[in-house]
Amino acid sequence: MQRRVAIGIGAAVAVLAAGGGVAVLTLTSGPAETAAAAQDGVTVLPPDPNAEPPRIPTDLHTVDIAGSGGSAEVPQRDTKRFSLLGVTWADPKDKPEASIEVRTRGVKSGKWSDWQALEPSDIGPDGAEAAATARRGGTEPLWVGPADGVAARIAGSGSGLPAGLRLDLIDPGTEPGGRGGGEPDPSASAPAPEPSTGTPESSEPAPGPSAEPEAPPASQPAPPPSAIVPPSLGPAPSAPASTGPSTVPTTTTVVPTSTVPVKAQFPLYYSRRTWSADERIVGSIEVAKEVKLLWVHHTATTNSYECTESPAIVRGIQAYHVKSNGWSDVGYNYLMDKCGRLYEGRRGGVENAVVGAHTQGFNTNYAAVSVIGNYESAKSNPAIELTIAQLAAARLGKYNYNPTSKVTVVAGSTNGKYKAGTRVTLPRVSGHRDADATACPGANLYSRLAAIRGASQQMITGLALRSVTGGGSAGGVWFVRNKAQLTWSLTTPAAQVARIEVQVDGKTVSTLPGTALTAAVTLTPGKHTVVIRPVHVSGSSARLTATIWGDVTAPSTPGGLAVGLSTGTVSKTAVPVVFGFSAADNAGLGGYVISRPRAGSAPATARSWATTARLGATTYTVTARDLAGNVGRTASVSRSVLLSSEGSAKKTGTWSKKSGNGYLGDKALSARTKNRKLAWTFTGRSAALLFTKNSSSGKVAIYVDGKKLSTVDLKSKKTLNRQAVWTRSLPYGKHKIEIVVLGTSGRPTVISDGLLYVK
Repeated sequence: MQRRVAIGIGAAVAVLAAGGGVAVLTLTSGPAETAAAAQDGVTVLPPDPNAEPPRIPTDLHTVDIAGSGGSAEVPQRDTKRFSLLGVTWADPKDKPEASIEVRTRGVKSGKWSDWQALEPSDIGPDGAEAAATARRGGTEPLWVGPADGVAARIAGSGSGLPAGLRLDLIDPGTEPGGRGGGEPDPSASAPAPEPSTGTPESSEPAPGPSAEPEAPPASQPAPPPSAIVPPSLGPAPSAPASTGPSTVPTTTTVVPTSTVPVKAQFPLYYSRRTWSADERIVGSIEVAKEVKLLWVHHTATTNSYECTESPAIVRGIQAYHVKSNGWSDVGYNYLMDKCGRLYEGRRGGVENAVVGAHTQGFNTNYAAVSVIGNYESAKSNPAIELTIAQLAAARLGKYNYNPTSKVTVVAGSTNGKYKAGTRVTLPRVSGHRDADATACPGANLYSRLAAIRGASQQMITGLALRSVTGGGSAGGVWFVRNKAQLTWSLTTPAAQVARIEVQVDGKTVSTLPGTALTAAVTLTPGKHTVVIRPVHVSGSSARLTATIWGDVTAPSTPGGLAVGLSTGTVSKTAVPVVFGFSAADNAGLGGYVISRPRAGSAPATARSWATTARLGATTYTVTARDLAGNVGRTASVSRSVLLSSEGSAKKTGTWSKKSGNGYLGDKALSARTKNRKLAWTFTGRSAALLFTKNSSSGKVAIYVDGKKLSTVDLKSKKTLNRQAVWTRSLPYGKHKIEIVVLGTSGRPTVISDGLLYVK
């Protein structure tokens, strides 16, 4: 986005020459594809109704620009603090034919800058977003760093100036540590993500903007939210001087021979939350069905910024695009700084086909990345180009397109170069100037697009985690004592893998040959982020990230041991019981091993284990194990299950004796008359009432210590003897349990087989 240039439609479809002496074969994809209508297959994401306030808020204040005829000015004046500015006007279509210049006073130096030119913006939305009544026209925003004074002058060369001219001054807020408006902290190194993907994690964020964990690739399990922590991405690479020669090699051997899509990982990036996007100001966002072409832009702002300022610059651009231009959100899908660090742009998801406001006429079914800086004057560099190449491979590969192929596109609306409906065939990685009358993305970056397309073929592909051994796992997090063995797979030929780096908590602990598919890491106690990073011979890379706990602490001894009676069929040798227990672990409890009264196991989430016991005394023994394999101390408890027969109960009214081997002890009591009662008094902690159930059985009321607790219906289609129908855990002590026959109409019979209790 810099000055517009006069380019005819015929010249626009010419084949682009490779920059820097690079000869790259650009292949067509077969039959030309026709772009769908602008709104075809588009869904709308409404504004987030629960958007939280930004961590670092931005502020816009304006200064009206007064003038007459074809000129206007703002004399030097004090202002509130700001770091980014632009000139805007009321009607987006009414672009001034004028020279627009500004100068600012730096907060730190107190000195006024030279006059700097502003160019009218050449990006914008289509469709409903373009028709919004709140839209204003404007120049490209200019990053000037922390300033508190401004002056402007406009010299017109046409019939007059547009109405509503004003200076829009954006304060992007203060970074953690007291840095204002993106002012770099000289004591801190900015973290810089590599041009690769994965779930970056570490124990705490690095100084400055720290990338936030995003969804991991499908090749690895997703850790639970509680297991994800912010990453430490290491120091920023040194950016090349903005006016120095390019460090990009002038030759390459990359000659694509296939249009098979390259399934590269999405590059590592800084999320909207990380750069503190203001979600409260975002309007409705549209998502299309695919991304068929990646547009490369530059912001045409200053090249002298520090990469530590990049988050503040991105915040400023969002505020300018929304608050000044009146768009739904930041116009670009992605932004990138001169260190090659990628930033999530417009809301909607980095891997979704979000419709932007970046390339007028070509916003739907496209994506755009804008490099912060002016690459008409600055040289490109390898960090920028490598990240763009991986971004292109990932975004286009998702929809089965190869970045080295071409596509026929159709202008969805009229811009400065094409009328709506114009068809043009372009490479799938193209510059903004290929779609509109503009110099964007600058001659120095534009000349490197052929090399970038070639580099998009040199990617690590098929990286997948196969196993982590040395312990256990839960929710995608692994637990070992002090060593873990990681095994992975790759589809990239080993000859194309320069090395494989193994990193623990952001530090490279070993470097393996490209043939390696397994690695062992030694871990200290605590939570660690282990990254497997294959590096392609071209310099591109991919990442596998695993969260692994080093754990040498045994779980606590199981406590809360309890034995209770359970429902089911009772015999002299098998009484249904439930053995209760609980334990805890500092990292991840693996489960329980029960050794008595019989061997068994229970998962970590269990609080009890169902089994059977004989009448009389039984010992119950349990041991806790954690996921790393540490074993806690064994805990035991001894409890007696005793029978109080029906004959020992206190009777109210007449009960008939029944006998037969189907009853416990071969005897039972039966009653049909309402309000007949049986009562037992015992000392214990759990009780179960035994009945026979059949088709003529009725209902019975149950009282405990004088209070009615339950009504139980004993009817059953088939005859079931010795059934523990009702159970209850009680505080240890003396209790009275009573049953009352309810005389159910048509089936009044109740057959009692006694009471079981635990002592």
